[in-house]
Amino acid sequence: MTTNNFQIHLDLQDIPHGHGLSFKRGISDGLLESKEHESLPHETHAASYRRGLAVGETLRQEIAKAVKP
Repeated sequence: MTTNNFQIHLDLQDIPHGHGLSFKRGISDGLLESKEHESLPHETHAASYRRGLAVGETLRQEIAKAVKP
């Protein structure tokens, strides 16, 4: 059995101190095409959530390219 490896490279900006959870929730929602955590971040963390959401969507698209039909 042959295993094909692929890599995904992302350029991430610095995540402000204390915003990691909002960023990770955004990634989760982006990967799962969900908005489950959209209302959770405080308004000051909403930008970090949106950045994570964009990263999650990018990851989902890149992973889909690597999956054989």
